[in-house]
Amino acid sequence: MIKTIALIKRKPGMSREDFAKYYEEHHAPLALKHLLTFKKYVRNYPIAMPGTDEPDFDCITEFWFDDIEGALKVQEILGDYKTEVGKIFLADEEKFQDRGKTRTFLIDERVSSK
Repeated sequence: MIKTIALIKRKPGMSREDFAKYYEEHHAPLALKHLLTFKKYVRNYPIAMPGTDEPDFDCITEFWFDDIEGALKVQEILGDYKTEVGKIFLADEEKFQDRGKTRTFLIDERVSSK
């Protein structure tokens, strides 16, 4: 299984609560509508442990795919934000994300269990 992980930071001046609400009510539905090759889509909102600093990112987003082709299909759909769907995502991301701080990784996941 292949997955991508995106570390996403909210826009300056936006509360964590407003960020998560926007992501869940607006941006996640866009992904569900347009990015059809993923098998699982998870948004993780980190919470600072008592006595520690606020996390560097406000969401750790995960997309699981059956294979690399599924992950690459998402990249093709977004088209580096040049396609029609890519432009929709870009416009929406600019409403709630600090895009300059977003980091995305292609992950070869390996799981150990007892």
